[in-house]
Amino acid sequence: MGATWVTYFAALYLNFCDFSRYAKDKKAVKVGNIWGLPVNLILFSLVAGVTTIAAYQVYGEVLLHPEAIAAKFDSLTLAILAALTFAVATLGINVVANFVSPAFDFANALPKHIDFKKGGYIAALIALVLYPFAPWEGNAAHFVNAIGATMGPLLGIILVDYYALAKGQINIDALYQEHGVYAYTNGWNMKALTATIVGVVVCSILPNFTDWMPAWWGTYGWFIGVVLGGGLYALLSKSGHAHQTQQH
Repeated sequence: MGATWVTYFAALYLNFCDFSRYAKDKKAVKVGNIWGLPVNLILFSLVAGVTTIAAYQVYGEVLLHPEAIAAKFDSLTLAILAALTFAVATLGINVVANFVSPAFDFANALPKHIDFKKGGYIAALIALVLYPFAPWEGNAAHFVNAIGATMGPLLGIILVDYYALAKGQINIDALYQEHGVYAYTNGWNMKALTATIVGVVVCSILPNFTDWMPAWWGTYGWFIGVVLGGGLYALLSKSGHAHQTQQH
């Protein structure tokens, strides 16, 4: 279960830049991370634990889901308040995890035709189309592992590219040059793309759609993907430097 939780929150690593780009400086990023990650997670866990224990003392049964606790309320006012709280909490986490990042992704893929607003509409439309199938119901852990495993290779590639190859340096000017060192091959870093495809196939597609891999492979797909994607990208990049590392 711990591996599933790591895999679930690992997806947020990749859209971190979608929010940090608005920070005034590094200090703001660090302060936001402290309040948003360890402090928020600890407080959230405490509230969840206390609520579950209190519900057991009152109703005599273990109620792990908030809506199950709210269904026990005799007060209509409390039930409405609980429903509004669920709605706000659900909206908050989905905006952060499932809206902002894909909206930017679509906008970056076709910047001449799609802006952030249009990207958001596309992301919302995909969610509406996907919802009737509800792939997460009944086996949410399996669904999270399948989606999260596709993120592992990406994180591994990012870490290797920035820390091992670029040595933590970015050529700022080249970011804005259409034919600069970051243009790669018609805008695609083929080494990174190859490592991503291999990682996704081995860590997500094969363990979830075939019986070729051990049963535990899918559970730890994200961890394996980080190592596999990053390692393969490092090997492919030995044939030449991925980009200019001098910072301006």
